[in-house]
Amino acid sequence: MRLPLAKGALAALLTATACNASPLTLAARNNGAPTANLKNGTVQGVSLPTFSQEAFLGVPFAQPPVGNLRLRKPHSLNTTFSGGSYAAKEYSKFCPGVGGDDWPYELSEDCLYLNVLRPAGTKKGDKLPVGLWIYGGGYQMGGSGDSRYNGSWVVERSVEMGKPIMFVSINYRVAALGFMASEELRKEGNVNLGLYDQRLALNWVQENIAAFGGDPAAVTIMGESAGAMSVSYQLLGYGLTSTNLFRGAILESGNPLTLAMTNNSRLETMFNDVVNSTGCAGAESALTCLRGLSLDAFNSSASAYSWNPVVDGEIISAYPSDTLAKDAFVRVPILIGANTDEGTAFGSKNINTTEQLAANLHLRYPAMTGASVSKLLDLYPNDPLVGCPYNTGDAVLSTGLQDKRSNAIYGDMFMQAGRRLLAEKMAKYKPVYSYRFDQPAENSTIETGTTHFVEVAYVFLNPLKTANTLGNRPGDRELAKLMTSQWVSFIHDQTPNNNEISDAPTWPNYQDSPSNYIFRRHGCVTEKDDYRKEGMSFINNLGWEASA
Repeated sequence: MRLPLAKGALAALLTATACNASPLTLAARNNGAPTANLKNGTVQGVSLPTFSQEAFLGVPFAQPPVGNLRLRKPHSLNTTFSGGSYAAKEYSKFCPGVGGDDWPYELSEDCLYLNVLRPAGTKKGDKLPVGLWIYGGGYQMGGSGDSRYNGSWVVERSVEMGKPIMFVSINYRVAALGFMASEELRKEGNVNLGLYDQRLALNWVQENIAAFGGDPAAVTIMGESAGAMSVSYQLLGYGLTSTNLFRGAILESGNPLTLAMTNNSRLETMFNDVVNSTGCAGAESALTCLRGLSLDAFNSSASAYSWNPVVDGEIISAYPSDTLAKDAFVRVPILIGANTDEGTAFGSKNINTTEQLAANLHLRYPAMTGASVSKLLDLYPNDPLVGCPYNTGDAVLSTGLQDKRSNAIYGDMFMQAGRRLLAEKMAKYKPVYSYRFDQPAENSTIETGTTHFVEVAYVFLNPLKTANTLGNRPGDRELAKLMTSQWVSFIHDQTPNNNEISDAPTWPNYQDSPSNYIFRRHGCVTEKDDYRKEGMSFINNLGWEASA
């Protein structure tokens, strides 16, 4: 069982924004605590004088999904807070997952909470636009209390711009507790639980955000990686073309086609393995048995597998490629992009021959025909000069003679092709702003290039030292300020161009010019969005071959 050791719960927002604040200063923040009156009672938050902000941390939006509610869709809170009030002064624990993003945070099944960050003095009736963050982590790990997703610098910049916004971040169940699937769970209607957690949180925002001074009619959902994939599933949810849950969406390095759906027979095998290894095979009801296990006993078996969203006929009504083909998605303005060298994070390594790469493609995409694999290999030739990381010359990578080729294919399969397809589809109805982030991290190497996740510190203007830190090179802070300002402008005005950065190039609307905004610390530019056109067009026409 790969779960981090529990440590003392920290209100990461308090400690991170305070930097060198003394314990006395932190304690003083609880005096004159801000409040908001919700349907379930009054919540009491904390003041953040360092940023002139107020935070409500760990606000419950669902009943704890424990005991008999394990492996079930989330249930709304249906009671008032004990004593009529709730102290929302510390981030909740992360939902139990598997992976490094969970370290060093505490984990608990009682994890369905969200956080609200607002400028100090915001009151009911102010109707601030809302940016709602959904974290990534491959659906296997993560939490809203991750210090990399500290929204204080974003809210601070919004106030400086005269476009104040509110920042909301939510938890959702991950790994087996959030995405286990089987025939029994399908019959109950209890798959894709993490996506339904997100949906319930969005409904909670509609019912309650006005009490904090937010505008429920001006919510922009936003996320990165699995968070962006989640945003795309909310866009495609139920095959709807409109919703009152959000008016815009931001997708960083994730789209409806990023993830191939695991086939049902494989899911059933995984589920049966868990049932057998936990001793639940002989129970009258395997699900009742699984729900009665301790968390350790459940995870010791269930965490051996990666569980992801599946087609359920509801929130994922069909394969996303089929849903997109029917234009069955919520039509709102979107800001969408990916990083130049996403493939270095997702490409298969140690590939030395064309035969090895072909076999690997068949393994990762079992539904892909031999003819399609051959065509794909023709479109992405064994030429390191045009491979990924891009613009790194004719040399091969140390890991494998054809790893640049592998990176190029998988980078486009996972991130670039689907990004282009959704941009093209949405632009028929609403403004679209597409980008390519082309600035390697300060600690990147020639082999990683501008890889997955490196844009996040820039979007959040976050100076905290992490594995993917914001650099200190000339132009790094200026680039971060620009990106944060554009994101704020999109949340506030539904365009990134009201960013208050006088020398910033205008970001083209994809409807007028199918272009990308290119982010670089030594000067941003725009480009026509036609790179690797033939290869991505082929990928986007694979349909079920790349979905199943």
